[in-house]
Amino acid sequence: MKAMGWLVGALLVASPALCGDSFPGTEYVSGKSGLQNKVKGTLVVEESEIRFLAGNGTPVFSIPMASVTGASASREHDDGSFGRKMALGIFAGKTEEFLQVESSSQVGAEAVVFKCQKKTSPGMAAKINFYAVKAREQQAAQAPAR
Repeated sequence: MKAMGWLVGALLVASPALCGDSFPGTEYVSGKSGLQNKVKGTLVVEESEIRFLAGNGTPVFSIPMASVTGASASREHDDGSFGRKMALGIFAGKTEEFLQVESSSQVGAEAVVFKCQKKTSPGMAAKINFYAVKAREQQAAQAPAR
């Protein structure tokens, strides 16, 4: 019976990973209307939507894949301040990766920015762009001909 409890607990923790590609260690930075503060959590990329879950697994927001117009990855390098350079020398600089997801609907447009773990943002952007094109193609195929 105790083993069954552990199994159920493990499945609840792993449930975001079972639904799609999950990227833990992602931080929401800005761009979503109504959400002002930075939030650390997990980004889940599925065929139908992009979901962002807080660190404890509660859903923060989702973006329908059909509304995504594009995703791009970027890398920024900060050389560091003078004091940090004096103290740490060549180790003063740091590189951060970001993912930007652009979406539009009849209400408006958004560009949501996420800070990602190293070497993950290009893959995330590629998956999102692939699923977005696929979702738009399915939406166009289902639209009635005029």
